[in-house]
Amino acid sequence: MSTYPNNPNLPQGTNSTAVNTTNWNALIDNINAIGADLVDARGDGQTFPGTPHTAGQCGDIDDILQAIKHLIADISGETNWYNAPSGSLKSHNHTSGQGGLIPWSSLGSSNSRKLEIHPQYQGAVITSSLRGASPSGNNTITISPIIDVVSYIGRHCYEGVSNQPSLQDYYVAFRWTLPIDFGSWAVSNAIQIEYRTNSALSSDCHVDVYVYKSGSGSLIASSENNVNVNWSNISISGSALGTWVANDIIEIYLKFESRNNNYARVGKITLNYNA
Repeated sequence: MSTYPNNPNLPQGTNSTAVNTTNWNALIDNINAIGADLVDARGDGQTFPGTPHTAGQCGDIDDILQAIKHLIADISGETNWYNAPSGSLKSHNHTSGQGGLIPWSSLGSSNSRKLEIHPQYQGAVITSSLRGASPSGNNTITISPIIDVVSYIGRHCYEGVSNQPSLQDYYVAFRWTLPIDFGSWAVSNAIQIEYRTNSALSSDCHVDVYVYKSGSGSLIASSENNVNVNWSNISISGSALGTWVANDIIEIYLKFESRNNNYARVGKITLNYNA
C-alpha cells in the first residue's frame, strides 16, 4: 500500500526525461495513489506517516507540477519536459479596442489560415457588367448553379453556357470582408478558384478572373483565357495582390465566356492567408 507522502514519490523530470506514454502513465498512477491515500486518511483517521503534513503537501504539489510540465511538453510537440514549449504565447501587443484579444499569431508556430467558399457564394450577384462598366453587348448566355460529379466528388459550381456561334459573356460578382485575424496574403496560391471548361480551346469557352479592393478604382490582379477540361485551379499569388489588412473587402468578378454550347464552370474559391 502506498503511504502518503513518502510513497509514491515522483522522480523530478530533467532535460533527459522523455515525453512518452510510460512516463506519463507513471505520473498519473502516482497522483491517483496520492489521492487514494488522502481519501483513506479522511475515512479511517489514518495518521500521515513520514515528514510533516505541510512538507508532504509541498512535495505532492511539486509532483503534480511535474505532470503539468509533461503534459505541456507533450501538447507542444517537445521531446523533453523542460524544453520551452513551442506552443507558448509569443510577445504581442493588445490592439486598442480588442478587449485583450490575443492574436492568432501568438499561438504556436503556424499562422497559416484559409477560407473555403462554395457556390452559391453568399451575397453573389449575376451581372453583364464588369464593376459598372458597359456590357459587351454579347450577353446571350445562361448562368446556372449546378452540381458537377466527377469520380464521386460532387462540386457545387456555376455554369455558363451559350448556344450562339460567337462568344457570349456574363459575370458572377462576389464580395468578401477579410477576417479580423487577417495579417497578409499567402506567398503562393493566395487565391485559388476551381474551374472547368468543356473545351481546351479558349475560342470555344473560357474563364476570366478580375480582383479589386473595395474603395480602390484600380484592378489589383487578373487571369484570363483559362481553359481545362478537368477540374483545375486558377491561382493568384500574394505578390500580385499586394498589401491588405483585416476588414478590407475583396471584390472578385468571374467572367464566363461560351459559344456553341461549350460550357465554362467555376466552383470553390479558397483564400489563403497568414494571421
